[in-house]
Amino acid sequence: ATKILMNMFVSLCLLNAAFLSNESIAKTQDNTACVFIALVLHYSMLASFTWFFIQAFHMYLWLIRQNVTITNYVRKITVLGW
Repeated sequence: ATKILMNMFVSLCLLNAAFLSNESIAKTQDNTACVFIALVLHYSMLASFTWFFIQAFHMYLWLIRQNVTITNYVRKITVLGW
């Protein structure tokens, strides 16, 4: 669960940094920079939602389906989350 939360933290920090730098980049009137920050913003938001879903799925497996073993679980959720 710690690795899931660490990845969720990184995705939320990336979302926060992209959101806070959005206004200053928009003031530069550079179209390429606006497109890039929009891509980063949308990607980090999608990654954040995915990591929230993975955390909920992990809690479901942990609380409801207690004896489930998935091979390479951390690697699979990391690929899915990012």
